[in-house]
Amino acid sequence: TAYTELKAAQAQIIEKEKLEAEISIARNIQRSILPQSRPQLPGFDFGMRIEPMTRVGGDFFDFIPLGVGRIGIAIGDVSGHGVPAAIFMALTFSLLRAEASRAQSPRATLDAVNHHLLDLNESGMFVTLLYGILDVPTREFQYARAGHDLPLVMDAQRRVLDLDKRLGQMLGIFDPLQLDEQTITLPPGSLLFLYTDGVTEATDAAGEFFQAQRLQAVLRATDWSSAQHVCDAVWAALQTYTGLDASSDDVTLVAIRVD
Repeated sequence: TAYTELKAAQAQIIEKEKLEAEISIARNIQRSILPQSRPQLPGFDFGMRIEPMTRVGGDFFDFIPLGVGRIGIAIGDVSGHGVPAAIFMALTFSLLRAEASRAQSPRATLDAVNHHLLDLNESGMFVTLLYGILDVPTREFQYARAGHDLPLVMDAQRRVLDLDKRLGQMLGIFDPLQLDEQTITLPPGSLLFLYTDGVTEATDAAGEFFQAQRLQAVLRATDWSSAQHVCDAVWAALQTYTGLDASSDDVTLVAIRVD
């Protein structure tokens, strides 16, 4: 009857509104666990930006204090999108924080996180992750890369520094785990840029990828007076390239400018 159909429609509307409210709460919780302010370290300027494809996503980043003169820097990308990715992201984020505080190296940290994920993960999800330790006095950045995009380093003349690319497997699947371990010294005036693949795999109306070369061109043409400005400029370039359409993936950007 019409009355029954009306009641069913009203119930659907109420259920939808309840779900929308729960997702909004989940978004706020997810946002709240990420860094709310940029680190203040002598000789370095930090920028950050995260833009989920949906209201909750699987990307994350973190700045982890490790004592005087050392800070952990992480960026990660969970497989999939939406609520499942957000839950797995929160789990990985918490494990990384806990292990980074007691491990002596990026490799030891990621090995420990991987073992936890293998024990807890029955969903088949995985996460790519780059975690490094920045030594402020020496400007050394020691990192371990688990299936994530290579960091991008440009010197003061806007030249890209070549980095070795070795096998680095994503977390949550492999045991034993192979990681790409590197140590680089950041030159004065350089820029360290970390990002998720939502940047390079963004597409225009013709389906063409943004790609790493276009990202490098944007960074070369951008004012480096502020690391936050660098992140905002890259996001603006992505929006222009994709035509301001909804992103097909989460996007996370972290910039560290060396004085």
